[in-house]
Amino acid sequence: MDRLKGKVAIITGAGSGIGAATAQIFASEGAKVVLADIRAEAVRSVAAHIEAAHGEAFAVQTDVRDAEQVRRMVEKAVQRFGKLDILVNNAGVRASRSTVVELTEEEFDQTMAVDLKGVWLCSKFAIPEMIRNGGGCILTTSSISATTGQRLQGAYNAAKGGVEVLTQCMALDFAQYKIRCNNVNPAWVRTEMNRAELMEMEARGGKEWAEVLRLHPLGRLGEPEDVAWAFVYLASDEASWVTGASLYVDGGYSCQ
Repeated sequence: MDRLKGKVAIITGAGSGIGAATAQIFASEGAKVVLADIRAEAVRSVAAHIEAAHGEAFAVQTDVRDAEQVRRMVEKAVQRFGKLDILVNNAGVRASRSTVVELTEEEFDQTMAVDLKGVWLCSKFAIPEMIRNGGGCILTTSSISATTGQRLQGAYNAAKGGVEVLTQCMALDFAQYKIRCNNVNPAWVRTEMNRAELMEMEARGGKEWAEVLRLHPLGRLGEPEDVAWAFVYLASDEASWVTGASLYVDGGYSCQ
């Protein structure tokens, strides 16, 4: 229950799904958590839930596309808890499933701004605090989609591919400061972002749903907690010799 005792973590996209699960599990493992999300009410609700369970948390409404909001997010975290040990870059969006011809410029720009630029901005402002702290770790929600082509997902896969290389570059640039940078790469996870599409496929059943299950040899889709526990490991001292890595949490998807 104390794998993260004494550590301070910022978690973006913490209002639901993987971010909310990560915040709650981090708090249960002893971390003080700063919950950031563009959805103010959602993130305040998660923070209240953590506090009701005797954890330490507070919420900061933040749009990770905006440099000034990200700067304030980090500043408030350090003002509240005195330092910063962990950043979980989890905020993300996915453009509509379409070819690059059908994709709108607005969807492309939003996907890149949240999924890639947001990771850069949050890391940019977190790293100086981690250097002052004598080290830390940056963790990012990537995807199995980061390293392969998939139909109708050009913008999303390109953004996640950028995250993979950005993480490796940061791992090299800041290893001297004892800052570790790693990714977690899920397959299909039952989150708010995917729920409507998954429910529709499951309701229809048939070959499409059977194929979704076949792609996950362990026989089920992921839950937000599956990814959150991977973040716990990478944030803990147990992973002190792990950097520049991508941990696949995908029910066996990538084995095929």
